[in-house]
Amino acid sequence: MPSVAEITYFNASKEYKSGSASLDGTLAQISKANGLRKLGHERCPAMHSPRRQVTLKQQQPLGPAFGSEPTVNYVEFEDTNGALGAPITEFVTFTLKEGNTMAQLEPLVQELHLKLAGTPKFHGDSWAPIHGKPSVYHGILGWDSVQAHWDAVSDGPLKEVIDRIKLVANLWLVHAALKPSSA
Repeated sequence: MPSVAEITYFNASKEYKSGSASLDGTLAQISKANGLRKLGHERCPAMHSPRRQVTLKQQQPLGPAFGSEPTVNYVEFEDTNGALGAPITEFVTFTLKEGNTMAQLEPLVQELHLKLAGTPKFHGDSWAPIHGKPSVYHGILGWDSVQAHWDAVSDGPLKEVIDRIKLVANLWLVHAALKPSSA
């Protein structure tokens, strides 16, 4: 059954990185929101990225944890269980390059989805356009590890599809080891 996911990410502040700012109070309040089915968060390791990935229903500002304005995307995924339940979740965004259309991108995303099936150490994926952003498509993919993802896409049929996607869209991605909120 489809459900709308709110995906929020931002650069972490110096205070958050040092541990002097926390999301605990905010996550505790958010966890009580009506209609919220799952709340997860992750502190990205410094070696990957200075970004902080949070998957949540935002009810109030997260204040001192922000080192930048947050980006908030609403996506109606068909099934999030495999991707969000995996040890590592890949969040990927395809933004159409000028002059290209969703009619060009969507068949390539569907081809990628079909070719991912049966990939070793892969837990599932879900793809959908971002609400209110007609030139942006978002995916969540579950993996055993970050290395499992890179091993799967470094060559062969998956790389070939991704290379064709890159002809029509810019690609942005981040990996996160989401933890259920203890709030």
